Amino acid sequence: MPAPGGPWPGSFGSVPTMNPAGARVLITGANGGIGTAVARRLHAAGATVLLSGRQREPLEQLAAQLGARAEALVADLADREQVATLPERAGTVDVLVANAALPASGRLVEFTPEQIDRALDVNLRAPNVLARALAPGMADRGNGHLVFISSLAGKAGS
Repeated sequence: MPAPGGPWPGSFGSVPTMNPAGARVLITGANGGIGTAVARRLHAAGATVLLSGRQREPLEQLAAQLGARAEALVADLADREQVATLPERAGTVDVLVANAALPASGRLVEFTPEQIDRALDVNLRAPNVLARALAPGMADRGNGHLVFISSLAGKAGS
């Protein structure tokens, strides 16, 4: 019979949990509120955190605050070439936390096609391209996690 918490050891309900100790975790949008909080928590739990974001200085400051097992990887996820090279730069990745996003609000007719393309590249294309690049290594190792963070802002019309 499964444990009261669920069918897997250490699970919460029916959702399995993981122990991040020793894992290499790539976090996009690591220099924002949620990304920074995720990075701090996973690092405190023993993970090596690969901090990705557009701005070098905040990433390097966070990496310095965290100390060992933290590395800054500057990447603009609106730049398809930078997205394509990020998995190689990160090396082995056990967990992808796709957190980066471009918030947008306003009337659709006020957005330029370039703004729409940039939002789609960062919010949709980059997480999927990164997952596609990293998943085979996870599968080969028999272990890995893909975490996609999104906002409820898309549920409300503007």
